[in-house]
Amino acid sequence: MKRIDPTATIRPTPEANGYLKVLKNNGAFSRMVDAYIFAAAYAIKNNLDIFPIPSAGRQDLINIGIVEDDVRLGLEAGVHAICKRNNRPEPTDSREVLEILSQYAEAGLKILKQRWDGKVGIQIQDDVRKIIGS
Repeated sequence: MKRIDPTATIRPTPEANGYLKVLKNNGAFSRMVDAYIFAAAYAIKNNLDIFPIPSAGRQDLINIGIVEDDVRLGLEAGVHAICKRNNRPEPTDSREVLEILSQYAEAGLKILKQRWDGKVGIQIQDDVRKIIGS
């Protein structure tokens, strides 16, 4: 299983970056990276459809090394498992694992944005607790 290089940078699309700022500013998440990682995990768990993300316009968020190693390991294993489940080729290097993870994060953010439309931070936090508990 390929691991993500901890010095690799998470680079969301401008749309995702804007929504991550909203989630941080309304208090739903204390860090934008936490919302991004949650969205990726949500999308992997729900086997959402993913699509390639254009590299143009993507913005540096933070090095993935800020995410706890056990969380990164779980996400990396999730990427490999879902590729296998969906009969897709497994990633062959760190960059490819991060790109697939980013595709899941972007897909998850789109669905969660719809789900959380009109909700304030505390309501989103309650929904996150429900999602984690299910």
